[in-house]
Amino acid sequence: MNQDDIAEGGQSPAPQEQEVEKPESKQAAASEADELRERLLRALADAENARKRADRARAEGRESGIADLVSKIVPALDSLDLAIEAAGRTEEGTQPSVDALLNGLRATSRAFLDALIKVGVERICPGTGQAFDPNIHDAISSRSDDETGDGLVLETLQPGYRVASRLVRPARVVIARAS
Repeated sequence: MNQDDIAEGGQSPAPQEQEVEKPESKQAAASEADELRERLLRALADAENARKRADRARAEGRESGIADLVSKIVPALDSLDLAIEAAGRTEEGTQPSVDALLNGLRATSRAFLDALIKVGVERICPGTGQAFDPNIHDAISSRSDDETGDGLVLETLQPGYRVASRLVRPARVVIARAS
């Protein structure tokens, strides 16, 4: 404040009213800052440890899922090995048994499909005359067919697969068209 302010009725602050920082308050502020810094460092360390635990849990879950899938696929591989072995067993001068090979291949196909079903895979294999659904079917071609209605599935070339609501591959189909 200057002299004009005092003349206009303003008062100059008294020396005892001015805030003077005491050494105790500086120490308290420094101590509080140190404590806050330590709490921040602990919180950061806790967050890092939580991230590492989550990463480990994710890796363990992935390994567990893979091990579970492998345990379901191994029987299919065993069936394939048995089919190969059976086809290779022949008496001298004879051809391998085609029936044994076909039976082994069918068993392998069933085992693979069973393994997929056990892990939640749904097979999409539309039958003849089923309505074509572009959400789960892929029309590879169309053929004239008077017996099957226009736009209906005439033949399934490859089945489709879905896991929960996610389409892995659409069923590849031939659809009928009116002649």
